[in-house]
Amino acid sequence: SYHMQYAHGISAATGRPFAPPSAFRVVSRPYASKKERSEILHGKCQKCRKWLPVEGIKDVESKVKELVWWKHAASCYQDTPSGGDERDFFEKDEVFAVMAKYDVPS
Repeated sequence: SYHMQYAHGISAATGRPFAPPSAFRVVSRPYASKKERSEILHGKCQKCRKWLPVEGIKDVESKVKELVWWKHAASCYQDTPSGGDERDFFEKDEVFAVMAKYDVPS
């Protein structure tokens, strides 16, 4: 569902969590305006291998920090369970514990 995908990072197609970026880097934004970030955190996608922003340019606190990443993951990881390989790691929180109880057929 939309809520699980964009509030918790659970794929609507597979019912499994999206894989996190495989690496991170900070990219400078020298021409940022007064209300924009001067640096943006980028993550490297495990599937398409592209470096993508994992946060918005506005210098405000986001309610769901991972939203920008999960939007990319939803479009990029459509045909794979988690977007990565067997080395994927997930934050083992309450949502993970609930979802781990369900076996999603492949």
